[in-house]
Amino acid sequence: MTMDEVREFERATQEATNKKIGVFPPAISISSIPLLPSSVRSAPASAPSTPLSTDAPEFLSVPRDRPRKKSAPETLTLPDLEKKATLNLPGVHSSDKPCRPKSE
Repeated sequence: MTMDEVREFERATQEATNKKIGVFPPAISISSIPLLPSSVRSAPASAPSTPLSTDAPEFLSVPRDRPRKKSAPETLTLPDLEKKATLNLPGVHSSDKPCRPKSE
């Protein structure tokens, strides 16, 4: 289908729709939107407006004061090297001999 055929199909479809349901006027009137004088408007109409006050909007609440979490290096305690030498863990041998698993 060429673009001309698509345009013709859309035109015919729109005409048939208008005949069936009728033509409705637009629900929004552009003239009802108040326009600011051009001296006040410094950006194009599509640009977001600058807030008129510096106060935070109501949906942004002020953060509550709460105690800060301790960072990991402050909360970690390192084992004493002397205790580490005498620490006996299951499956860990302090000798230089290879460890053999126990047979059941």
